[in-house]
Amino acid sequence: MSTEDMPPQDAASDVSDVLAETVERVERKVLPHDRKRALFGDDGASDFLLNSARRWVATLLADEGVFEPIQPSNKRIRAEIRSKQEGVLAGVYAADVLIREWMPEARYTWTIGDGAKVENGMCLLTIEACRHQILVCERIILNILGRLSGIATNTSRWVKESQIPIAATRKTAWGVLDKAAVAVGGGLTHRLNRTDALMLKENDLATLVEENSDEIHRIKDALWDIPVESVGAFVTIEVRTLDEALAAAEVWAERMLEHDDGRRLNVMLDNMGPELSRDAALDVETRGLREYVTLEASGNIIFEELDSWQGAKVDVISTSSLHRAAPPLDLTCIFEGA
Repeated sequence: MSTEDMPPQDAASDVSDVLAETVERVERKVLPHDRKRALFGDDGASDFLLNSARRWVATLLADEGVFEPIQPSNKRIRAEIRSKQEGVLAGVYAADVLIREWMPEARYTWTIGDGAKVENGMCLLTIEACRHQILVCERIILNILGRLSGIATNTSRWVKESQIPIAATRKTAWGVLDKAAVAVGGGLTHRLNRTDALMLKENDLATLVEENSDEIHRIKDALWDIPVESVGAFVTIEVRTLDEALAAAEVWAERMLEHDDGRRLNVMLDNMGPELSRDAALDVETRGLREYVTLEASGNIIFEELDSWQGAKVDVISTSSLHRAAPPLDLTCIFEGA
């Protein structure tokens, strides 16, 4: 039934729902924390991500005493990588690098790709190669897929429980590979490295402005003086009080109006808790400054208390628990005939 054929009340409700969904998509889309396009394109993993994967694969192999591709030398066998639990698959591109570049003449087939749901007992990958190649590389493949799929699975769990977008932090063990796994799980990457976006934390503020100035003046001076054209994808400033949050929003609004710059400031509310974060959001909104900033809650946010954040009026929640607290997905390698 078309909208024209609907009763007026139903049609109005349907249009309202569509508008609400559109607004939600737009708001999520413009969050600066989403840097997934730098990691994945229409053709798969970007060169930036693949080069990171190559470095990690080479390091893991070097720890096994392998420094060059493993040449085939004996009878070919067939092995399967299977999952022993449900989850979300991540790290296919990294395993591809290992097999394609370090296991010459190996043939392999994936049953699903990055981001797909994994069922208990599912075969994820079939490899046909010489016995020695598989024996050397099986544990590394399992470690890569297990770790990254564990992060994607954990991130998916957080995302499903929150109406507010969830972002990673830079407290990563495997750098952008961890960030990519967060993205595969439905989370936001945040900045990919220090040069990807400017983040002003207390140590940055201490070195950028006069030593004797108070924190409010440090924030204002630092934000007014930074060269926006060279800061990367976005600018974040860390604040710890309501006054600091408001000062950051005020000076950025002044700067945007004077320089006609449409880039919003990301204000990170560090360890301020749900209630104080909501107060900060209301203060900024009351003074007509909300359009100039995004508000990010961060610090001591745990899954069990995620529900308490849903009314905090922040744009995004960031937590290292997505990647630092993620258990690996339990995988196994089974040789044909075993």
